[in-house]
Amino acid sequence: MKPNASATRKRGKGAADRPSSSSSMNGAVFGHWETAAIAVAVLAFLLRLLFLSSLADTPFWLEHFSDSRLYMQLAADIAAGGIDTVYFMSPLYPYVVAGVAGLTGNPELWVRILQALAGAMTAWLVFRIGAQTFSRGAGLAAAAVVAAYAPLIYYDGLLLTESLLTLLLTAHLLALLQAFRKGRIWDWVFAGVLLGLAVVTRATTVLFLPALVVVWLFLRGEHRPAPSRIAAYAAAALLTLLPTALHNASTGGVFMPVTSSFGFNLYAGNNATATGLYSMPERVDLANDPNGHHWVEKQTGKDLNAAEISAYWRDRALYWMGKHPGEAAGLLLRKLLLFFHPGEIDQLGLSLRFYTTQFGAIIGIPAVSFSLILVLAAAGIGLAMREHRGDWPLQLFLLVFVLSTVVFFVSGRLRLPIMPLLILYAAHAVVTMTAVIRAGQPVVRHMAAFAGMAVAVVVLLVQPDVRQGFEQEHLKLGQSAFNRASYDEAEQWFRRSLEEQETVDGLVNLGNALAAQQRPEEAAALYRQAIRSDSTYALAWFNFGNLRMQTGSPQYAYGYWKKAVEHDPRLAGARRNLGLLLMQAGRYDEAEQQFEAYLRLESQTREREAIQQDLERLRAMRRSADPAP
Repeated sequence: MKPNASATRKRGKGAADRPSSSSSMNGAVFGHWETAAIAVAVLAFLLRLLFLSSLADTPFWLEHFSDSRLYMQLAADIAAGGIDTVYFMSPLYPYVVAGVAGLTGNPELWVRILQALAGAMTAWLVFRIGAQTFSRGAGLAAAAVVAAYAPLIYYDGLLLTESLLTLLLTAHLLALLQAFRKGRIWDWVFAGVLLGLAVVTRATTVLFLPALVVVWLFLRGEHRPAPSRIAAYAAAALLTLLPTALHNASTGGVFMPVTSSFGFNLYAGNNATATGLYSMPERVDLANDPNGHHWVEKQTGKDLNAAEISAYWRDRALYWMGKHPGEAAGLLLRKLLLFFHPGEIDQLGLSLRFYTTQFGAIIGIPAVSFSLILVLAAAGIGLAMREHRGDWPLQLFLLVFVLSTVVFFVSGRLRLPIMPLLILYAAHAVVTMTAVIRAGQPVVRHMAAFAGMAVAVVVLLVQPDVRQGFEQEHLKLGQSAFNRASYDEAEQWFRRSLEEQETVDGLVNLGNALAAQQRPEEAAALYRQAIRSDSTYALAWFNFGNLRMQTGSPQYAYGYWKKAVEHDPRLAGARRNLGLLLMQAGRYDEAEQQFEAYLRLESQTREREAIQQDLERLRAMRRSADPAP
């Protein structure tokens, strides 16, 4: 990665077209390339619309799970008046979703259409980067692959940050290259703003800023931008973070430029049970307590702010790494390898492999082509390093992105934003080596390409074994069927989940499906099995209590609900059920305490109004039972 802003090597007869200058982009020859690139962008949009048409026929169109559910909930909170806590999830995407929801009333459709446009724009931007840095042929070839690469199409259809982040990062890299070439201060400012927006979409991308500044310190001569340019870039990026920093300071009284998730994510990837993927050994209720805030407060017995919660998880991760340095180093190496795993490792429980197995293939270049892309990309990087093309900011970004990811945990989704860049280097290798062969040049002169390919092949050959089952996907489809009152279908999905891997979630959900079908003894057996597996799982106690109440055993229901609250004081449903049962028993003071605890936990207006009515009824019953003298 030798820093060089503009130098290119002279190529022999028959070599591919040279990088485009700003003046040649308006020429007749470039006009044909530009037209082809526009056609590729249109193709990208159409392929994504085609995928959306098939996705709309699946339960995952309107059902939101894991991160998608959290983003949609944040968007709903924003639309309802704003978020009054420190950001835990990166906030730009939910604000975009909230804006689209306000304008259209149908974010599930229109956000996805906008993401399809984002995918098309990304393909166009890749062409521009390739045309300016390598060759028009490489740029167009890369754009075509970006347009048709199935994982990019897939994630452009999901309600997640990856589509927006990939667009922002690709646009940032193009703007940064132009800033280096042209030197205009506004180019630097624009690049900085794009980086800032990317940081507000995924906070770890901020690490590129100090890395670039460090490299800049070692640049010399005409290749070193003026300090004012670098300062403008940094200032623009940091000022873009100001709204999120001010929000966090005003709502939580802490200095956190983007989110409070650093410590939690660090621990999720660095603990005694970590395998390189997301791993949270503690039973944190990610649906209602996504950063483990209330779990930590229960463990410590203290009221903690967002910074202290993050520090708690961070310190636990650092303690484990310090106590087990060898294991931590091995885990880091494992994550580095897994980042380049040939499969699309899932994190959310809606894997690309499951989708194509269950609902049909995505029209495009299949995900199994990743290995080929990686090998060719490594060859392209080797060639570019030898040719000193001025693409070192791209290589630096690749390095920083990979390292800033593997410090935490990896998945196929998390590496997606750099796929356009890897594809571009792969296209550069193909175009260059094809030109070399056609020109009759000795291939051995390009040993840098073969060295890069060798490294990539070794990375692929030494990949760790990763178990990727479909238990979470089956569980989610079962929950979707249960929500539609299709209890027979839900039962089948839950059984398939348990066949893949027995989990307490699977046992409890299957118990719920059987209880809904009036099969109480079978349901009770599953709840007992779940409690034997994890006696601290509050939902097992809660649902077992519901079953006991339905089968006419309120005394058992009361004990089970008390257990549920003991293990999870924030389980609102258990609080309400206890309040109703205590009210029926005439224990009005205890019932009132449970109702008030429920009100502190429940944010939905309709449910709060129902409890307010119960409270009024309780107070009336208490007055009639104990009339004033």
